Amino acid sequence: MMTENWSSSAHRATAQFEAWRHALNNSHLEWRLDAPTDPAFGARIRQRTLDGVRIIECRCDPCTGWRRRPELRRTEGAWFGILFELSGREVIRQGDREAVLKAGDFVLWDSEREMEFRVLKPLHKLSLLIPKARMNLLLGDAERHAGTVVPSSGRTEGISAEALRRLARDFTEIDADGAHAVIEPLLSLLSATIMTRCPPSRGSASHLDSFRSICRHIECNLGDGGLTPASVAAAHGVSLRYLHLVFAEQGTTFGRFLRQRRLACCYREIADAGQGRTITEIAFRWGFNDMAHFSRVFRAEFRMSPRELAQGAK
Repeated sequence: MMTENWSSSAHRATAQFEAWRHALNNSHLEWRLDAPTDPAFGARIRQRTLDGVRIIECRCDPCTGWRRRPELRRTEGAWFGILFELSGREVIRQGDREAVLKAGDFVLWDSEREMEFRVLKPLHKLSLLIPKARMNLLLGDAERHAGTVVPSSGRTEGISAEALRRLARDFTEIDADGAHAVIEPLLSLLSATIMTRCPPSRGSASHLDSFRSICRHIECNLGDGGLTPASVAAAHGVSLRYLHLVFAEQGTTFGRFLRQRRLACCYREIADAGQGRTITEIAFRWGFNDMAHFSRVFRAEFRMSPRELAQGAK
């Protein structure tokens, strides 16, 4: 996918804040913003999707926004966000956790829970929007970590901060066919760093082991169009009710996880100029059997059609 660029400077001063409101919702999911006293507003956005992860670099003037039930209902997909401060200061609140973020800090947030932010001074930040199922594979019970702030003060935390700074600098230059080799290790590093900030989960270790084992089975059989909850449960010797339970405990469903992983595989192959296959062949190769449905869920996940991705990859 090519990088998308947006700037408030392309709009007249009296329309800049309203243009920012639209651009924010287009890039960072749905938010409601406090009305400004001055409609003139400075902001810039660069965004790109790599290996199924949406990467957004943003600069903006002070502002305040929140996500409540109406915004949550209008949001397509389920995501975890990584918000990394490159410069400036921002207050974020999710659940009972509130913190002031400064340069070098990052926080994990949950798109399905209410949230607030207040930008206190001109801000430069990097955001990653990661499908929930993918982050749950790395963190296990990722919802428990939502609102966790990782300061850049420690040595381990500093390594993650440096990796995010490097991504902010270079993400527009990363080749699509090499993106997985960059994104997957980065997510593993961030997840490991986040886990150092929280005590061990009180949840069932056996359920988490089952979840990971089932997910590995799904990963190995993504191209099987007959993959169903019943067939996977039978392969693991568990009941259908148990299978749905372990996915629910991780904040997702069997169907959502399967769809997101198949879409991620399709995205990588289409972005790699199709590897000699048509879009239809790629979709069927990864378990889809209805092109209208495939195009609809692909656009919902990546905010572009498969054909638009293929044209940008040429």
